[in-house]
Amino acid sequence: MTSLPVLRIFLVAFGSFFVFSSVFNFLPFYLAGSPFHAPTRTITFLYLSYVMGIVIGPLSGKLSNRIGNGVCMVLGAGVFALALMLTRIPSIAVIAISLFGVCAGFFTIHSAAAGLLNRRLSSGHGRANSLYVLFYYLGGYTGITSSGHCYTRMGWLGVLLLCLSMLLVPLMVGVVEIRTNRMGR
Repeated sequence: MTSLPVLRIFLVAFGSFFVFSSVFNFLPFYLAGSPFHAPTRTITFLYLSYVMGIVIGPLSGKLSNRIGNGVCMVLGAGVFALALMLTRIPSIAVIAISLFGVCAGFFTIHSAAAGLLNRRLSSGHGRANSLYVLFYYLGGYTGITSSGHCYTRMGWLGVLLLCLSMLLVPLMVGVVEIRTNRMGR
């Protein structure tokens, strides 16, 4: 069960939730400070962007079935990265829009990875999905911890740089999956 392709999927879970949890844990500090000085109420309303997961989860599952899980992971990582970069624009409205992109990118990656995992397995689905969830939450823990150090040293820019580098994991796994499918595996 722990073949290299399955391990790569676990790393996607780790990397994508690393970034997602980092963004939603440190964005409030960024928005509460200069230049925004956003009130708690405004920051709290931005969390409504989570509803994107309700919409994007089923859509990305259908899209994965149509164009492939690897392509969806690459697209999700691209949307996620673009949305993260938009958070550097000092506008609450732009950041609100970017958070919908963050959620769209994350839930696209997550749906594609979970779908790919279950397609790859002929047995041991329960164990594999449990490991997927373990890697997912370890990624969140590691992301929040690492981003805390980055935020202390470099502010929001440090968190962004760390998160953008971690998005290389689902991006590269998606590329490997695309190449594997083209080679007829």
